[in-house]
Amino acid sequence: MPLFGAHISIAGGVDKAPERGRRATCDVIQIFTKSNVQWAAAQLDSKTCTRFAANLQSYGISLAFAHASYLINLCSSDSNVRRRSREALAIEMSRCAQLGLPYLVMHPGSCGTGSRQQALDHIIRGIKWAVDRSATAYPGRVPTLLLETTAARASEIGGCFAELGELLNGLKGWADTGICFDTCHVFAAGYDLRTAEAYSETMEQFDRAVGCHRIFVFHLNDSAGPLGARSDRHQHIGRGKIGLEGFRAVVNDTRFATCPMIIETPKGKTEALDKSNLRRLRSLIAA
Repeated sequence: MPLFGAHISIAGGVDKAPERGRRATCDVIQIFTKSNVQWAAAQLDSKTCTRFAANLQSYGISLAFAHASYLINLCSSDSNVRRRSREALAIEMSRCAQLGLPYLVMHPGSCGTGSRQQALDHIIRGIKWAVDRSATAYPGRVPTLLLETTAARASEIGGCFAELGELLNGLKGWADTGICFDTCHVFAAGYDLRTAEAYSETMEQFDRAVGCHRIFVFHLNDSAGPLGARSDRHQHIGRGKIGLEGFRAVVNDTRFATCPMIIETPKGKTEALDKSNLRRLRSLIAA
């Protein structure tokens, strides 16, 4: 059975996340290592990192990984934003190294008034800079960087599979990289997932452009918007426009039997909604 989990809050400290993940019935968790809407971050102390590792074991969380700040935009048309973004990415990678997190998920970025080819070049250069900086500080501990598929909104990079393939090729031999496949984003970008046949065709397209072996993590989110709407609006599993049959195809694809599959569906005041979505996904696994 795949490893199912959710994005979990770090309110009160990252070491609190494993217990919240267990209450939500997670096998794996995704976290921010700092505020996702601020550039600054308090330094991690060794006691917090030790408690985090101990709590993962105590609460039976088999894997934890991080999502980078939403502020990071390596291909912004503003050079100051690009500079701050690469510095922030290096810090995020270093924090993952301190916490022992194997993956860091990031959005490729949005190019604004710049050209898309120029944007791809900026992203590749920015990642190389950040990897070099964090690897110098934490040799052998830098996380694998996972570029997330996007909904192809406006000047957003990564909604087209070919763009993701070009980015990974540009980083070959320089950084450990892969893909985080977000079902809502892919569907919003115009790739159908609603049936087993549609899912198979979409994954064939992905395999040709990028390679299915480059998928390390899934974000399993239904879509509030229709196919090709280019809107990043997540919905509960089976309650949106993708529907249960699409998710049945994903979770039973043997190529991804050991991939972490994380929900980023709407939250409530308790873990009840996460538990419900995870229970629905687990019910789709073939006997």
